[in-house]
Amino acid sequence: MKLQPYTSGFEHWSDELRKLDLMIAFKLQCKIELEGDENPLDPMRGLLITDDEVMRLLRTNGKAGSNGELPPTLAGMQDEIAELNEVIAERLSLAVESTAGWQSALMRLVKRFKLNRFEQEVIVMALAPEYNRKYEKLYGYLQDDVTSKLPTVDLALRLLCDNESERYAARSSFQAEQPLQRWLLAADEGDATSTLARPLRLDGRIVSFLLEAERSDGRLEGWVSRFEGGVNGDGESEDDGKGEELQPLLIGASKQGEMRRFAELHLEAGKPAVLHLYGAGGSGKQLHAKHLAASLNRPLLLLQGDSLEAERMKTVTVLHQLFREAKLTDSIVGIAGGDHFMAPDGKLTMYRTVIEQWIRRSGGLLLWLSRERAHYSELPVPSRSVIYQVELTPPTIEEQRMLWRIWGEESAAASESAEAMADKFRLSPGQINRAVLEAKRLAEHEGADYTEEVHFERGAAVQLNHELEKKAKKLNPRYTFEDLILPHEHLDLLRQACNMMKYRRDVYGTWGFDRKLSYGKGLSMMFAGPPGTGKTMAAEVAANELGLEAYKIDLSQVISKYIGETEKNLHDIFKEAQRTNAILFFDESDALFGKRSEVKDAHDKYANVETAYLLQKMEEYEGVSILATNFQQNIDDAFLRRINIVVKFPFPDAEHREKLWRTMFPAATPLASDVDFAALAARIEVAGGNIKNIVLTAAFMAAAAGRPVGMRELVASARQELKKTGKILVNSEWDSFF
Repeated sequence: MKLQPYTSGFEHWSDELRKLDLMIAFKLQCKIELEGDENPLDPMRGLLITDDEVMRLLRTNGKAGSNGELPPTLAGMQDEIAELNEVIAERLSLAVESTAGWQSALMRLVKRFKLNRFEQEVIVMALAPEYNRKYEKLYGYLQDDVTSKLPTVDLALRLLCDNESERYAARSSFQAEQPLQRWLLAADEGDATSTLARPLRLDGRIVSFLLEAERSDGRLEGWVSRFEGGVNGDGESEDDGKGEELQPLLIGASKQGEMRRFAELHLEAGKPAVLHLYGAGGSGKQLHAKHLAASLNRPLLLLQGDSLEAERMKTVTVLHQLFREAKLTDSIVGIAGGDHFMAPDGKLTMYRTVIEQWIRRSGGLLLWLSRERAHYSELPVPSRSVIYQVELTPPTIEEQRMLWRIWGEESAAASESAEAMADKFRLSPGQINRAVLEAKRLAEHEGADYTEEVHFERGAAVQLNHELEKKAKKLNPRYTFEDLILPHEHLDLLRQACNMMKYRRDVYGTWGFDRKLSYGKGLSMMFAGPPGTGKTMAAEVAANELGLEAYKIDLSQVISKYIGETEKNLHDIFKEAQRTNAILFFDESDALFGKRSEVKDAHDKYANVETAYLLQKMEEYEGVSILATNFQQNIDDAFLRRINIVVKFPFPDAEHREKLWRTMFPAATPLASDVDFAALAARIEVAGGNIKNIVLTAAFMAAAAGRPVGMRELVASARQELKKTGKILVNSEWDSFF
């Protein structure tokens, strides 16, 4: 009869358990023939399970639809065991060679954990009670202990080995460093009186794998995500099925090829290696990890490092389960949030040793994902292993346009609206993807025919949550160019500055300037002028015009007396602003960006270091930075050379003061007929900030008196404002107002 390949795990296990029954029967028959038929075992056994019941259980050999008898002789049993071994091996081989290429769970387990023949048989013995409870009775009978329902090390050695020499050699399989004990058997609870008495219970995940009852370890849910073909266990893909289109865009084709060759080389050779992907949040690290694994035709198990607990035993257990699952399912392990393991004062640094041991023992490939580049000593790398580091840099303006267009492609109008976002926002690939998804949800919620620009703007704004507010105050832009009273040439300069951001897509992208410049692609402006001339208002106007968030830097939170602390604060500010494309507004910046002084002592030396550091960060920053100063002469010349636009805010003359007086009053404010804006502008020489204070105080005076705002209130308020600066308003013709 021609043998057929196995087509299911049930068929294979039926034959394996039939063979186990024959082996048990053979050992019993040997004992009977050696010791005689008359009660060869402890008579107490018969009170619980009779010899006849044992034979009945063994005749139920697990083969579908078979109740065949056991061979009557030892020789017959040996022949059938040998024949069944050949049948199992042949049918497994045929299954692998078949078109479907099916391989049993047991054989996959043996191959992936490199088990020998004895260890394979131990797995079958340990699984048997999970498959059929009759083996609990059989093992109790064989071990002369009805409470011992699981096989022990002693029983495995007696049943599977032919002599003492084989048993002596086989004991090494139960040592802690061996795969059987380390990965497959459940942890010893410590009740066994000796190694021989130790029960052999398979870990629950191994049972579910062998019986094909669970696709992945459910205990890892919440810590680990499984991706196969770039898609997770729920059938969702972060790149919305456009990974092949995005790969050449997100990282150079040459680097992609190098990453894959590196992975293939070390996977094939079984050498320990770490592929380290680092870059800002949302730069595509997880996307690259998913598609690298998919290109290697391997599942990816991605651990979220920040989800782990500081509690040692739980974290070690999760890591152990993760690495075993990787071997079990032939997956690649990725650890996202690797910074949590790298920080010297982090709670998870101790677990780098656990990860390092896994790489050393398994010779596996580990994908390490972090925001920051790591030193060799910070990575969980055993000696003689290899590291390949790949930096994911922020996309260029042109690349951002392509990302918005690819993900926002819904209609021609939607694609055009999405593409325009690259001019307004400096987002990473992950942020762009999430912004588009949010925009589409908003459009669907509002019942729009397609996603409009306003939806994309709102979706992008959601991605700009950051931590700048710890060291800065967020401005709430309300002003437009119509509210800003400045000479035309100064307004033109400010409009020109805004256009440098609006049209950066064309200049840096389409026209190719991005490839010519390695830094200095941001917009830096200086607003110089006396207090109250509109510098802060101009910053809000720019933010409103560009549709970006603006933050006023709190210098008290930046400058520190401790060496190096100021630079650290500035680094954090620029780094966070770069991630979110925020406008940085340094008010009274001459206190921070002052002229570098001659070095006379250590204080001068470190002050100059801080200034030089700021020069560097200003040039590197690709967003908008605005420096406001009351005294331009105090600004270091080196800064001025690196400023794109310098807007001088002159003290307003009478003409501009009159405009300021008129624009300060909202349309709903009741004004008395005696208000003379021209006279106020001519006789009260103050800047816009002072005019705002005068108008607001006068409005409260009038409201308290129950009458419209008139000259009486305005003159009285002006006198109060001037007194603050030591000036006195002297004009006899206004005395009639009091």
